[in-house]
Amino acid sequence: MVPSRKLLSTIVALVVIAGIAVPALALNFPLSSTAIRDAYFIGNRNDEQTADFLGQYAHQFKAPKSGPYVQEIGIETPFTQVVRHAQATANYNAPDAVEEFQHKALSIRVRVDIALTPTYSPVPEPTEEFYQWVPDFWNDFKVHLLLGKKEVPAERVRGGPLFGYPGDMGETPIVTGARIEAEYNPEKIEASFTTIKVLTPDGQEIETTFDLGKLR
Repeated sequence: MVPSRKLLSTIVALVVIAGIAVPALALNFPLSSTAIRDAYFIGNRNDEQTADFLGQYAHQFKAPKSGPYVQEIGIETPFTQVVRHAQATANYNAPDAVEEFQHKALSIRVRVDIALTPTYSPVPEPTEEFYQWVPDFWNDFKVHLLLGKKEVPAERVRGGPLFGYPGDMGETPIVTGARIEAEYNPEKIEASFTTIKVLTPDGQEIETTFDLGKLR
């Protein structure tokens, strides 16, 4: 039996479609004016809904039995950066946000907060002097962003100490940990499951995954 011309056309079309690799969706960037306005109104509310929205972009962890404590891993998209800016800026409106961010180069930012513990404290004991020498111990931690098995290299990585007050606010602040920030080109990040892995100097592997296909 000879297939009809219509059937052959259908078979050829299916073969062609099957042979086409569907490209991965890049993260929504650059932001449209509509997206910037949406982000502005979320941030400008500065209420429980704003906190709930931003809470999706940060994951907390339990303290280990020993060694350094990776407290939190967060990710900032261009959209959330507009949200946070609107949240923190007074006398700011939606047209201002569009004008400021529509053509602004923005990155994907990964934030890692590390806490000192009784078994991990590479910082010298504080003195009565306000300025305390702090070694750059945060450089001993390695941050990796993975899309499946593929690692995306960071455009820039920086870090610095975090300070807190041991008791009375009038006392000299002490180093309580550090924060690492890694920046990535958003055009290289797919709108899919994105894994952040942190390797600590004592061999811990802390990782978490954000679904950037659902987050904005």
